[in-house]
Amino acid sequence: MENTALLIAIIQNAIDGIITIDESGTVELINPAACALFDYEPDEVIGENISMLMPDPDKSQHDSFILRYQTTGRANIMGVGREVLGLKKDGTIFPFRLGLSEVQFSGRRIFTGFIHDLSKEKEAEGKLKDYAAHLEEQVEERTHSLKKTVQALELAQEEMNVLLDKEKELSLLKSRFVSMASHEFRTPLTSVKLSASLIEKYAEPLKSEHITKHVGKIKKAVANLTTILNDFLSLEKLEAGKEEVTYTDFDLVKFAEEITEEMQVMAKKPEYHLPSSRHTKHGPARPESTEELYQQSHHQCHKVFWRKHFYRF
Repeated sequence: MENTALLIAIIQNAIDGIITIDESGTVELINPAACALFDYEPDEVIGENISMLMPDPDKSQHDSFILRYQTTGRANIMGVGREVLGLKKDGTIFPFRLGLSEVQFSGRRIFTGFIHDLSKEKEAEGKLKDYAAHLEEQVEERTHSLKKTVQALELAQEEMNVLLDKEKELSLLKSRFVSMASHEFRTPLTSVKLSASLIEKYAEPLKSEHITKHVGKIKKAVANLTTILNDFLSLEKLEAGKEEVTYTDFDLVKFAEEITEEMQVMAKKPEYHLPSSRHTKHGPARPESTEELYQQSHHQCHKVFWRKHFYRF
């Protein structure tokens, strides 16, 4: 008696649903956990066919399953748990794990089903599948984006290689130009400097200050041109972008005398005319006043000054 009471207490308080049926599929017992799962009261289920708790197609095939088992004695799910679907009172279908066992009692067969609700597990599984699908989409998008980035990098690398090849060609052309220019420019400057030295040597018996003075100007001009050429042909300075300005002291009075002397030589040439804003059919008009002559001479001196001493910058 005590054992029977204990068994009933265990069944009534089990967390999983427990249902027993007879050989014809009629429900004999259903515990509170099973009633809660299917939303039925015990008296609504006891005495009814167990198929009322099943959705189609299991509902329509259940009786044939029992008949086949009674005939052959073979059941695919007996003693083995499997996932099936249950039908609640309101028509809702939910998943659960079903375990079946057979008991021989008082000369008849009793089948007991143990029901474990899988609704939360399936919901979590569905969320996990959705998250996995979403993650797979993101991976596919990132992979596609990465492929586009790699293609862009490869294209940029190809363009960079083309630019590097062009840079090498330009560097080679620049080196050839420097080599050619160094020879083509230095050779005539060397000849001019040598000729000036020979003129100075041959003119020594004449002891002419003018010849010595002008030969010195030629040598100085050649030296200035050589310095400019050296700076121009210096690859290191050109590539580094360095611009070095050289400051030198000079005699302002002597410099003015040189400009005056050069102006006098230029003024003696028949074809030379001071610049004038007025012209006639015979050429530039002569200055009409001392002020105009001064302005024209000042303008020409300014041009000579810049040509002689500031061209190096």
